[in-house]
Amino acid sequence: MKIIGYNASKAALNMLTVQLAAQLQGTGMKVNSSDPGFTKTDLNNNRGYQMVPEGAAAAVRLALLPDYGPTGGFFSADKVEPW
Repeated sequence: MKIIGYNASKAALNMLTVQLAAQLQGTGMKVNSSDPGFTKTDLNNNRGYQMVPEGAAAAVRLALLPDYGPTGGFFSADKVEPW
């Protein structure tokens, strides 16, 4: 099954991440996207393979990046993900 709206919104978010990171370069602000992984939530009837704290790990790590950290990327909890 193709979920066109979902796929299109993900592509738009990827482009927004890259564009905002470029516009804010040199300001000290970073813009990155994160993949929480398949996390047990009400949205998926708790079918995920990990709990919410594990799903939040990527977002927390990106929020705590040092000044020299990356910007304009896509990350999971433990690695850079390909666009």
